[in-house]
This record gives sequence, C-alpha cells and structure tokens, in this order.
Amino acid sequence: MPKMAIAAVVAAALVLAPVCASQEKEQVVDVRCALSRSAVGPGETFKAAVILKVRAGYHINDNAPVDEFMFPTSLVPEDSPDFEVVEVYYPAGRSARYPYSETELVIYDGEVVLGLLLKAKGEFARGARTLKAVLSYQACDDTSCLPPKELSFEIPVAVAKTGSGADLHPEIFAKIPFKSLRK
Repeated sequence: MPKMAIAAVVAAALVLAPVCASQEKEQVVDVRCALSRSAVGPGETFKAAVILKVRAGYHINDNAPVDEFMFPTSLVPEDSPDFEVVEVYYPAGRSARYPYSETELVIYDGEVVLGLLLKAKGEFARGARTLKAVLSYQACDDTSCLPPKELSFEIPVAVAKTGSGADLHPEIFAKIPFKSLRK
C-alpha cells in the first residue's frame, strides 16, 4: 500500500477518534474509545477498549450483579456488515456495601476499561467505518440509584486494503485479558 494511502487512512482515524465520546453534559458516565491498530485489513482481528469514567461520588454495578434487583452494566455492539464481535470483556468489579442494599455489591467506579475483540469481515473498500454500540448501566451514589440509562456511541475504525496499521495503546490492551486469545 503506498505511503500516502496509509497516511490518509491514519489521518482519517485521528480525525474520527473524538466521535467515540459521550455527548450529554449531565450524565454520570463518560465514554471514550481506543483501538489497538491505526488501521485494519479484511479478516484481521483487532481490539477496542471502551473506557468508562464514572463521576466522583457515583458507582455503577458490574456486569453480573449479586443482587437480582441491581441493573447490570452491559456493552452491546450492534450487528455490523463490516465487523464481527469475537468477545466482550468485563473486568472484575470491587466489593462495596451501601445502605440501600442488604447485600454486598460488586461495582465499578472511577475509570473502568471494557474490551471488545473484533474481526474485520471479508473484503470491503478502504476508508472510515464505524461500529455502533450501546452501554447500559445504572448509576448510584451512597444512598440511592438513578434510573437505568442507555448510552449509544460509535467506534470509528480506519480500514486499509491490508492489515498495515500500526499498533496503538499497548499500555491499555496489555490489561485486557481476552479469553479467546489465550493459548
């Protein structure tokens, strides 16, 4: 692939990168994304990190809450003609007690990194693509919970003719142990 074409794809990815950021001002959870590659080729497996920033004073339930009445955090990518979801990764939450629950809860607070292991499907033209996803969560403070919320966002992905993109963000992806990649 000519160097100019690679540069154009990388530039497009950098311009589109801010698209994966939540837009509402009064929300408790902000979302941003990072990809493991600057560009992907057809058939290439790559990773996306969905980085959640939970506002101070709040927490969200992990993806498998112990209390059946707690709303789980869920990351659901939409079906895509361009990308296959191989695996969704949720980190372990931390245990905490709150007055509104009789049981100890497992929560996320501060910064939390969820992961997507993705595979680019078949042949398609070079350029910018997006993977749409929905984050569902319920934010709580120390005394009560807000109604469950869904936050839609897009993950921009630069597509090259071959997998000639550079590795990005190794410090983030080294911390996401995808089961599908274990040998």
